[in-house]
Amino acid sequence: MAANGGCKGESIFPKHVIVLIAVIMSFGVISCCLGHVRDDHVDRLGTEGRSCVESERRALLAIRSDMYHSNERFSSWIGEDCCRWRGVACDNTTNHVIELDLRYPLTDDWDDEDDICFMLEGMGASKVNPALHDLKYLKHLDLSMNNFFGANVPLMIASFMHLEYLNLSNAMFDGLIPPQLGNLSNLHYLDIKGCRLSDLRADDLDWLSRISSLIYVDMSFVNLSKATNWLHQVNSIHSLKVLHLKWANLPYVSSPSFPFNLTSIVKLDISGYLNLNTTILRWLSHASSLVYLDLASCKGVDIESLQITLGALSNLKELNLQYNGMKGEILGIVMNVSKSLKHLDLSGNSLSGDITQILWSLGPVEYLALDGNELDGDISEMVKNFTSSLRYLSLRSNHIAGEIPQIIDNLTNLEYLDLSYNSITGGIPMTFGNIINLESLRLSGNKISGQIPESIGNLQNILSLDLSENFITGQMPETFDRLYTLEYLNVSYNNLSGIVPSSMGQLSALSELDLSSNSLKGNITEAHFSKLTDLTLLDISYNSLNVILPNDWLPPFNAYSIFMDSCHLGTKFPAWIHTQSRLEQLSLSGVGLSGNLPTWFSDFSKGLSNLNLSSNNLNGPLPSAANEVIDLSNNSFVGPIPLSFANTSNLAILSLSHNNINGSFPSFFCNFNYLQVLDLSNNNLSGEVPTCHKSFPTSLQSLHLNHNNLSGRFPSFLKHCEQLVTLGLGENNLYDEIPTWVGENLLSLRVLCLKSNLFYGPIPVHIANLTSLQVLDLSSNNLSGSIPSSLGNCRAMVEIQHDTTSLLHLDAGSYYVESIVITVKGFDIQYTTILSLVTSIDLSNNNLSGEIPRELTNLHGLLFLNLSKNHLRGTIPEKIGSMEQLESLDLSMNNLTGDIPSSLSSLTFLSHLNLSHNNLSGRIPTAGGQMSTFLGDLSIYDGNEYLCGTPLPECPGDEAYQSPPHEQEEKNGDRLETVWEIIGIVMGFVVGFWSFISTMIMKQSIRTAFFRLIDEVCNWCYVQLAVGCATLKSKQQRVT
Repeated sequence: MAANGGCKGESIFPKHVIVLIAVIMSFGVISCCLGHVRDDHVDRLGTEGRSCVESERRALLAIRSDMYHSNERFSSWIGEDCCRWRGVACDNTTNHVIELDLRYPLTDDWDDEDDICFMLEGMGASKVNPALHDLKYLKHLDLSMNNFFGANVPLMIASFMHLEYLNLSNAMFDGLIPPQLGNLSNLHYLDIKGCRLSDLRADDLDWLSRISSLIYVDMSFVNLSKATNWLHQVNSIHSLKVLHLKWANLPYVSSPSFPFNLTSIVKLDISGYLNLNTTILRWLSHASSLVYLDLASCKGVDIESLQITLGALSNLKELNLQYNGMKGEILGIVMNVSKSLKHLDLSGNSLSGDITQILWSLGPVEYLALDGNELDGDISEMVKNFTSSLRYLSLRSNHIAGEIPQIIDNLTNLEYLDLSYNSITGGIPMTFGNIINLESLRLSGNKISGQIPESIGNLQNILSLDLSENFITGQMPETFDRLYTLEYLNVSYNNLSGIVPSSMGQLSALSELDLSSNSLKGNITEAHFSKLTDLTLLDISYNSLNVILPNDWLPPFNAYSIFMDSCHLGTKFPAWIHTQSRLEQLSLSGVGLSGNLPTWFSDFSKGLSNLNLSSNNLNGPLPSAANEVIDLSNNSFVGPIPLSFANTSNLAILSLSHNNINGSFPSFFCNFNYLQVLDLSNNNLSGEVPTCHKSFPTSLQSLHLNHNNLSGRFPSFLKHCEQLVTLGLGENNLYDEIPTWVGENLLSLRVLCLKSNLFYGPIPVHIANLTSLQVLDLSSNNLSGSIPSSLGNCRAMVEIQHDTTSLLHLDAGSYYVESIVITVKGFDIQYTTILSLVTSIDLSNNNLSGEIPRELTNLHGLLFLNLSKNHLRGTIPEKIGSMEQLESLDLSMNNLTGDIPSSLSSLTFLSHLNLSHNNLSGRIPTAGGQMSTFLGDLSIYDGNEYLCGTPLPECPGDEAYQSPPHEQEEKNGDRLETVWEIIGIVMGFVVGFWSFISTMIMKQSIRTAFFRLIDEVCNWCYVQLAVGCATLKSKQQRVT
């Protein structure tokens, strides 16, 4: 019917048909002249062809049905003419579909491959519909940036004999790349780049070498570990200009025995080639046409082997050697690079040398990245040698010193400058305001002082400004409000004072604002946020700011992160937080909140990844858990831990310490496989710690259950927590022996606190296996037996600790700081920032016996040792003076005997000593040294009866305490007088006695009178005695 109608129309309007054909042919001629060149490839595909072939239109619709699509992706795929559909182009003569672009349109600029793959994993799955096979005339096929969910690369693609362009990159394909792709003899462009976590592989590249027309190949992140002949096969593709084999697990190649045939190669990327060697580098020296070379993260690169290669690549303009661990003088590289070099990246190595000495050898470089090395030099001298062509300069994390000179504005084309984490001093030059092309300025982590110049407001193109971690003073410049393009502002960790200008609210492009850790004061009002519609991060923590916002305030932004710690928000929880539907991180620690949380907050908190409401006065029941980090410590929350916490399977940090939480320890914690920190200390939890079955919190690094009412045995699930660093079970009612597996399984343990429980039995010998152990507190238990001599082998206490980094290595919540309380010198001291430097052993108040092991004196790095209140005997080890770092020593209330070792005087850091209530004897070694500093405290020697010497009484018979000579003579004279007095008395007695006896013998009257007197005295004594006895007897009778 249609055919008849067509014939009829043709007979009626022959002239019109002829005109129409002429017009169409004219368009065809124009199309042929234009070819397939496009200014906007995606938007103009399909705008110049005739109506497409119906079978191919149906095939396209079938393909669309299996593709994940958003509302707009296929919005143009309507109507009969598929050649006008977005992503489709047809041949202008045959109307066959020759181009199909199904690349998923990304809304953001994704540069990082890992981010792209992560995004793709979250994308809905797509499938390659078999109808694709019907598009037999395809010359251009793009399936990139889709999620084909681990499917194999479709074999049907190998049948597209006209194919010139094939892009399957980042499409989540897996499995073996079909070698039949080698049949695509017309292929010029092949991009089959995989994702880092995909299993896309090719066991041989022989099929690739058969495609002699290839100009561009990208097989990055494809596993080529079995393609042992890869270099020979790639080398045979003479037409190749661009080759990307980034992180492709390329096999080792010994010495290439074939000539270099890639004479057209312009761009080569083999970054991540861990088997790179000197012979490959020398082979590459023949690539004289090479313009771009990327050897980043190869690890087999050294300066000496590079010199020959770089010297031969005279056309090289871009060179990337970052993250190779290269050591040595940077001069060896810079002196050999091409004078045409525009782009040089040597970041992330260990290169040394004075930069000012090598800049002269570089040509008019535009991009220079030297961050993360050991370079030094004076920044003021460097600036003199930089060329005005420089657009990108990063010297971050080196040893650059000096002051930034005023002539910095000579770098008129500079767009990016990063001098962070060096030793730069002085102020910020006013001339920075003259570098009008500057888009990013990063000066953080230096020693810069002075004020922020007002001229900063002249940087009309600035996108990112980071001045954090310096010593900058003064107020925030009013000219900040002129930085209309500013997206990132960080002035945290400085000494800024004054108010925050309300004009900051005019920076409409601002996305991240960090003013934390300064001395800012005043009020924060609605005006500060009036036009901040794009704000995603707000951090004003640790200032003296009053946040005054009405309850019905509607913020113009919808942020991801809000931090207001230590500001003043008032007692009522801010209602405007409820409007932040995208919020992931909320930190309102120490802001003065009190009372119950609002009813809406429990559901709201489920969408948060990080929640910190610590150090307020909040009460009532606990809210629902956030997803990753929860810190509700130091409040007054009551009741049990909600069962809703069991649904937070990704929980990494949970701190509920110092509340009034009661109930039992929930068993659902056994299922938290990602939990790294759990702090439930200082609450009212009771009952036994559950025994986990099948599932264990194996990622646990820090567990604090101290100061509760927990009972039962030592938690057995801990034997599976091999990453445990800190274990605090103190001040509970746990009753058990300390398991031997503590010293066998928990080899990462650095803090073990079991104090004030009911543990009994011996201290396990295997505790000495904990070579990282720094703090051991087993005090106030019922432990018995001897102190294991193996404790002297604890390596972390043998060595002096210098590492100030955190004990924990956390994936989330980097703000979390480990904290423990240690009893030192009679006081409970909380250690946080310097915890990694602390070493302590406290075994006090137990039933330990035996002698103090001599091996303990090997602990040269130990700071605190407390063995008091035990039954230790024997002597104090003579070599105790070798414990040079000891600050506190308590051996009181034991049965120690012998002398106090004189080596104690050599402990120059010793500030607390207690030896009281032992059986020590001998002289106290106070003659000089550290022991002389304790002369004012006699109590440290109490209960040692046989100790003597300063500050106690003198030791008898010690010549050291004889009187001076003149005093001795006076004493000798006094003694002689005493002797003569005694002799006189004795002689007088003898003479008188014999005179009396002689008189009695010679005269009878005197003798009679004397004996009569004796009789009368005896009679009187007898009478008095008899009367007294009679009186006493009568009194006893009356009492009876």
